[in-house]
Amino acid sequence: MVDTLTPRFLERSTINKAYPLVRNIVPGMTATRWTQFVRLHLVPRSPDWPRGVMTIQNAAGYILSLFAFEVRTDLREGRIFQMDHIMIPSLPGRGTLWALTIGTAERLAEMNGCAAIWAEFPGGAECSDNELLISLERSGYSPAGVRAFKRLEAKSGRAGDGGDGVTRPGGGLYDG
Repeated sequence: MVDTLTPRFLERSTINKAYPLVRNIVPGMTATRWTQFVRLHLVPRSPDWPRGVMTIQNAAGYILSLFAFEVRTDLREGRIFQMDHIMIPSLPGRGTLWALTIGTAERLAEMNGCAAIWAEFPGGAECSDNELLISLERSGYSPAGVRAFKRLEAKSGRAGDGGDGVTRPGGGLYDG
């Protein structure tokens, strides 16, 4: 039996349904931290500049993959579709999930008049870099640019995360 897979926007009422997938991809992620993180992505900015979280669900409503997205302006490309926090677990049929996830992002980008898609995959992804590059190249993507990451040690009294890893207003560079 072939399971029907359906793209659906994550809503406030379905945040908890995504947590098992998130916990599988990001070990140690607490439900509280996930909820605080994802709520920021679900707050609308403007109908002209949408953002959100898209899921791929099976017929029973289980969330099998997801990604966060935002339409923004890029200096070189103009209007772009930025997708990140892409979570696709290692399951049988993973290739189908990859294709549907990327295809969904491309349809959203087209619907929003975007000239390009930036897909960001964090280090430590479940698949090897080579497997990821091959999959993206088959979908018409090419590596572009360089992105670097450095974890900073929290300074006493300046972390702003209350120990749960979530930065709150007033704890950043612009709290003047």
